[in-house]
Amino acid sequence: MSKNCLIIGSKSSLGVEIEKIFKKNFYTVFGTSRKFKKISDPKKIYLDFANAESLNQFENKIPSLDSVIFCTGMLIGKELIDYKDIEILKVYQANIIGPLMLLSRINKKLNRKCSVVFIGSISGSAGSFDEVYASSKSAINGLIKSLAKKSKKSIRFNSIAPGLIKNSGMYKQFSAKEIENHKNTTPTNELNELKKIAKICLNICQDNWFQLNGQNIDINGGKYV
Repeated sequence: MSKNCLIIGSKSSLGVEIEKIFKKNFYTVFGTSRKFKKISDPKKIYLDFANAESLNQFENKIPSLDSVIFCTGMLIGKELIDYKDIEILKVYQANIIGPLMLLSRINKKLNRKCSVVFIGSISGSAGSFDEVYASSKSAINGLIKSLAKKSKKSIRFNSIAPGLIKNSGMYKQFSAKEIENHKNTTPTNELNELKKIAKICLNICQDNWFQLNGQNIDINGGKYV
């Protein structure tokens, strides 16, 4: 029997890989993006966290769900003193406020034993040059622990916090020198890979992880332990 998976941010580099592996494992996958506004495919749903109408209509466009992956994120890459107010709001809306507003609307759609996974960041626990990004990602840690404490129907809420992921959108914002520094300061001397992170998302949605709840899994090669 096919299960239903919802990927928030399915057009991101990681979202694309997550969709591929869930489909390969017989999930029916629904994805969201702001780029889907003119697409008629019911599995490709237009969603813009800044658009109240798209948020309010969203619940009626999805079936009951067995897995939800929040794969949205925004990194501007500035120090706090260089941020404009509107930029701070945009980062927070993409990284935590939008997911919160959506989750409150789709809560009734979560099946028994549904697995909800947030893609966090190493910056959420280790800090970052970009204080706004780091603080918005750290908010996910408090969210999943709070949700897990009062989850019903054995629904699980977890997050994974990768270090730099090769060929991701964030990776492409870094200079060659910055990328090499990330690699050299990681004990495994390797960067994360999109396909491997996608496999981890699939794995922790399976029943053998039924006791994983309210946890943030750091995947950084031992860079911050």
